[in-house]
Amino acid sequence: MKTATIVAGAILATSATAFQQPVTNQQLSRGSSTQLFEYIPSGFTKDSWAKFKASEKAKKDALAKKNLGRLGPKGFQSRSFQSFQEALERGEAAHLMPVMNAEERVKKGELKPEDIPYMQRGGNWDNSDVKGARKERWLQSDKEYATGGFKKEQSVSIFGYGNGLDW
Repeated sequence: MKTATIVAGAILATSATAFQQPVTNQQLSRGSSTQLFEYIPSGFTKDSWAKFKASEKAKKDALAKKNLGRLGPKGFQSRSFQSFQEALERGEAAHLMPVMNAEERVKKGELKPEDIPYMQRGGNWDNSDVKGARKERWLQSDKEYATGGFKKEQSVSIFGYGNGLDW
């Protein structure tokens, strides 16, 4: 049985090479005959396609810098609710209601930029984004929140705190 298996294997190995062309020295020296081309969409030249790809990469890199996947508000610097409540009780803060036609009213001189709520203008709660405006005082709770205290309260877990489930 062993010899029959060995003989059958030898016959198969020799017959498999019978269907292949022998490799010549000329084929070895010239290398691959395959040419590779880049896909260029219809309506683009090679230069315009390269320029388009570069502009798209620049947009993608700029978007990556914005970190849109983070938790919490985007576009303005907020403060904790605890800090707001403490400032409200001391009389240092007031409820901020949206201002209608804010840009037009600033241009007319009816409002100053710092009179527009920071969430509406996309700024910072302490007016540090407005030149010449009076800066709001930071409380101790503001400092704790700004140095990462908010991270302990932000969780993607369905249980409220801790790591999320690894489903």
